[in-house]
Amino acid sequence: MKLYFTVILRSLLYVSLAVMVYEFVRVEQYFELLGRGYIDGFSVNIGNQAGQIFVVITIILVILNVLQLLVMKKNKQAKVEDYILPEYDASDERSVEITGKSVRFAFVFVLLYSFLILGSYMFVPNYFLDYVWYPMFTTASIPVVGLIVYLISFKVLYSR
Repeated sequence: MKLYFTVILRSLLYVSLAVMVYEFVRVEQYFELLGRGYIDGFSVNIGNQAGQIFVVITIILVILNVLQLLVMKKNKQAKVEDYILPEYDASDERSVEITGKSVRFAFVFVLLYSFLILGSYMFVPNYFLDYVWYPMFTTASIPVVGLIVYLISFKVLYSR
């Protein structure tokens, strides 16, 4: 359950950061369109909800990591991996092997996925002016997809 919660929080962190940056880039896009004469004027209403969500999720992640650090410090046999990997269980010997395989699966998938995503940018020639959302959200999806593949592979390998 702790792994699900950690992956969801980290994914939400990337998504909220992408939404927050998108608001800024969208305003820059309007200025660029205005400067090139494509539009005569624009009005923008920027809210701070995405920034607040980003800050709240960051604070929750920091608090959870500090709590995990304090719990693991009490265990005298704990290793450094216990501090940084929420799914790592010092009492389970299979955990090291399962974590390693899951990381390898996720890494291979992230490499393949990022290659395809970055290659897809050439099919959207004016993405900075017309489709500014596409590179923002597809780039933010790279670590999110990696986390999801890691979660799925860890759970599948752990259930064996």
